[in-house]
Amino acid sequence: MGMENLSRAILVAASLAAAQAALALEGQVLVSSGLQQPLLLTAPAGDGRLFVAEKGGLIRLMVGGSLQATPFLDLSGKVDTSGERGLLGLAFDPNYASNGRFYVNYIDKATLNTVVERYQVAAPGSNVANSASAQLILSVAQPAGRSNHKGGWMGFRPGDTQNLFIATGDGGGSNDPDNNAQNANSLLGKMLRIDVSGASAGYAVPTDNPFAGSASVRQEVWANGLRNPFRNSFDRQTGDFWIGDVGQGVREEVNFELASATGGANYGWRLREGTVATPGVGGSAPGLTEPIFDYTHQNAGGLGDSIIGGYVYRGPSIADADGRYFFGDFVSNRIFSFALGVGNTATDLRDDTAAFIGGTGLSGLDSFGEDGVGRLYAVGVNGVIVQLVPEPQTYALLLAGLALGAFCARRLRHRAS
Repeated sequence: MGMENLSRAILVAASLAAAQAALALEGQVLVSSGLQQPLLLTAPAGDGRLFVAEKGGLIRLMVGGSLQATPFLDLSGKVDTSGERGLLGLAFDPNYASNGRFYVNYIDKATLNTVVERYQVAAPGSNVANSASAQLILSVAQPAGRSNHKGGWMGFRPGDTQNLFIATGDGGGSNDPDNNAQNANSLLGKMLRIDVSGASAGYAVPTDNPFAGSASVRQEVWANGLRNPFRNSFDRQTGDFWIGDVGQGVREEVNFELASATGGANYGWRLREGTVATPGVGGSAPGLTEPIFDYTHQNAGGLGDSIIGGYVYRGPSIADADGRYFFGDFVSNRIFSFALGVGNTATDLRDDTAAFIGGTGLSGLDSFGEDGVGRLYAVGVNGVIVQLVPEPQTYALLLAGLALGAFCARRLRHRAS
C-alpha cells in the first residue's frame, strides 16, 4: 500500500471513530416545576401517559408532556411522610388496559404500617382513578419510632400477570437492630412475591415461591437479606431482576437474578454490606449471594453514599445506551451505567452524569423510571424529571462520518483496480 492509500485508509478509520465518539447522550428536561418530592415515575405497558408518585401521597399525571391539574389519585389523607415514609410505590397490573387495576405502597398515617392497596381506574382510559375502590392487599407492621428503610418498590416480572413483587426495608435503625433482614419469620428486609390475581382483597402465596409450604419461613418471601432496596426493576426484554440495595457506612450494592432464578437468595444484610463483612456486626450464614456490583463511599474515593437502583435500557434505540444498566446515587447526584459481561459480571462502568442530567438542574436523584415503551427517565426530589434521549446532532454527525468513510472506501477500491 502506497503512502497516499495509507493516508486515506487512516482517514476512513478516523472518520468512523469520530462519528462513533460523537454518538453521545444528553438529558432533556421533561418537567422542571409543579411536582412536590416525586419519588417514582412509571406507566402501563404501551400507554403514552406518565404517572408520577409524590412522597406526600399524590399520583400526578402527565399527558403529552403537560402536567394535569387534577391528580390521578390523592392519598395524602392516608400517608405519613416523616423521614423516609410516604407514598413509596406504584405498579400497574400487566392487564391494566383491560382491567384498570393498579397497586400503591405507602406508610399508613394511622398505624405507621407498610400498606399495599389495589385501586381501579374510574373508567377505561380515564385520567382519574376511583378513590373509593381501595382493596387492602397487605399490611406489614413497622418498628416503633423508626422512620427510615421502608423500601416500597413493587413490580410484575414480564410475562407474569399474577404475581406482584414487593420490596421491604429492614425497618430502620443502625445495623438492623432487630435483625429483621435475617429473620425468617419477618417480612422486613425482604423481597416478597404474592399472587394478586384474585378479584377480592388480600392475596395468595404462589405455589412456586421458594418457601411455599414452609412452617419455619414466611411463605411470601422471595429473597432475604436486604437493607433498603431502593429501587429495583425487571429487564423488560429478558425478565432478569435488578435490585439496588442502599448500604450503611461503607458499601452500596447491586444484586442480580436471572429470569430463570427460583428465588430463595440471601443477599447478606446485616452480616454483609456489599462484598465485605458489615463492620461491628460479625457472624455468618450459609449460601449468601454476593452482589453483581458494589462500590465504596465517597470518603474512600467511591461513587457516592446512597445507591438508587435503575433499569436496563430497552427503549427506542440509543446506540451507547442499549442493553446497559443505568443506576445512580442520591448523595453524589451522579448517574452511572455498566454492561453485563461474560458470566453475568458488570463490565465497562461509565459515568453518565453529564450526558444524562448535566445542566438540567436535577438534584436529589431519588429514582429512575420507564414509560410505556421503555424510554428511561431520571427523577429528582427537587421536582425535576429528565428523559434520556439521543443528542440530536449526533445523528447528523454519525451519518456524515459513515458517508465520508464510504466515499473514501470507494476511492481506495477505484485506485486499487
